[in-house]
Amino acid sequence: MSQHTKQTVWTVTKKIIFKLSNQKEETYDKATLAKVRKTLGKPLSEATEIWPILFENLPEEFLSSYQQPSYEELAIYTALQLYALHQQGVSTSVMLDDSKPYENIGSALGKLRKEDDTTSIDRRFNTMITSSTFEELTYHLRHLISLLKVESPVIQVDYSGLANDLYWFLNNSQENVRLNWARAYYKQIKGEKNNDN
Repeated sequence: MSQHTKQTVWTVTKKIIFKLSNQKEETYDKATLAKVRKTLGKPLSEATEIWPILFENLPEEFLSSYQQPSYEELAIYTALQLYALHQQGVSTSVMLDDSKPYENIGSALGKLRKEDDTTSIDRRFNTMITSSTFEELTYHLRHLISLLKVESPVIQVDYSGLANDLYWFLNNSQENVRLNWARAYYKQIKGEKNNDN
């Protein structure tokens, strides 16, 4: 499976978000993102508003030939919803740009931890990360993204990386995804201090 010829969940999600964030007319952009937000909590089979945005950008091999959505469809659909939720009412892009090093969602959410009281956010993060189903995981992710938007609107998220993680969560790699998110979330960033050791 060569990465340069085969499209990945990561590259396809990045391409769709790039299209969404670079619409020529701002009103069109807002209307499109509003359509995507309308699908929050809906199964893909009922999310007619997002079908053109999603399906016209997916490569053939991502499209399900069965009644159930493919893992690729679900992962990208969910990441687009979370992006649209996060971008609502925010003038600068919430998508982590390419000039910054990759960080998973755990790292972005870890920035919500306050030195004095981490109990509340830690509890929410742990509830999300121990979700047993994809539906439960995305439900908690929606709440955490909403919190992120309110508490720290400047924090950006790599939504293409999130889509990739969601794909692997669906594809029986939940433990790896949980561990990677937890490592990034709990990692203490002490600025220059760790260079002294």
